[in-house]
Amino acid sequence: MQNRAGLWVLTATHAANDFYAGAVSALLPFLILERHYDYAAVAGITLAATSLSSVAQPAFGMLADRFRMRWLVLAGLLTAGAGIAVSGLFAGSYAATWIAIAISGIGVAAYHPSGTVLAREYGGGTNRSLSIFSVGGNVGAALAPTGVLLTVGVWGLSATPLLMIPAAVMGAAFLLRPRGTEPTAKTASHDTHTPVAKDDWRGFGVLVAVLACWSVAYIGTSSFITLYGIQRFGISAAEASIALTVFPAAGAAGTLIGGFLADRFGRLRVVRTGYALAVLAMVGIVLAPSAPVAVVATAALGIALFLPFSPQVTLSHAFLPNRIGLASGVTLGLTLSFGGLMGPALGAIADASSVRVSFVVMLVLLVIALIVALVLRDPAKREAERVLAA
Repeated sequence: MQNRAGLWVLTATHAANDFYAGAVSALLPFLILERHYDYAAVAGITLAATSLSSVAQPAFGMLADRFRMRWLVLAGLLTAGAGIAVSGLFAGSYAATWIAIAISGIGVAAYHPSGTVLAREYGGGTNRSLSIFSVGGNVGAALAPTGVLLTVGVWGLSATPLLMIPAAVMGAAFLLRPRGTEPTAKTASHDTHTPVAKDDWRGFGVLVAVLACWSVAYIGTSSFITLYGIQRFGISAAEASIALTVFPAAGAAGTLIGGFLADRFGRLRVVRTGYALAVLAMVGIVLAPSAPVAVVATAALGIALFLPFSPQVTLSHAFLPNRIGLASGVTLGLTLSFGGLMGPALGAIADASSVRVSFVVMLVLLVIALIVALVLRDPAKREAERVLAA
């Protein structure tokens, strides 16, 4: 049974939570201008926010599986907000700033596994509900630069406490959310400790391999599409940034579309179609004769890459039905860190040859992802076929 009102409130908290993930990047220019941090220093802050968060998510996922810690949704959100809120107050200490950002990243990590499991419960396990929940995160990250500009851009880093407002407001909304269809503690305990089906670690490993290729294409495109436009077509930074603006917006649309299509036509069909279209879109970027064509191809890539997003999350749950939190932590956190780790390698390739060659490498990885996706089998469909055969 679904709790639509609860799902929408949870989606709003996801927007607030990922607002703080996006706020880190938006704060970096102000840290450079006001505190004169060098690029190595801001790279360290980025590492504190992203890598620690990604690695911590599976651990929080295991805790959510074992103890049903739904309160981590609220605790994670408030911790994420508090870390960013105090990060601007340590003018004389880089270490204190780093620790504050790291604490915020851990809060972001704590939120996701429990939030995803709760979204699954509210939405009845449908791909559509996971896509709605996921888009909340996209919206929050997209709003972060504007929020930082309206506060820190006006009053300086001493205004970062104002950035706590989204967490406080959405935290209160979460406490007041409709709870009509939430499982009781007794039911939750039974669901947590009673195996639903056998965990398929092999199938989950294949899915993780697909997601690793996905993360490199996503992180790589986000990092290099602006530089690609400047280097390949000789356009200004402002013109080249249009593609970077279009990419996440198209990704949000693709996330919603993918969830609806997966419920109607099946998860694997949408996953495979998404990667096939992503390959074609990446070919369009590599062979684009002009900047406008590259922007259109980038928009197509954003839609195609995110068509499989929510189906992949629900597939991970199907592969590990007894470890939903862990599956969420790995698919939403740990695999993204792989893309981040591969970023410097793509940069080295671009330095040695050109940014275009880096996109060729990402194209090859998307082809590999498509091939591996063809090997995937939906556990739910396989179980239904076994029952029918019996």
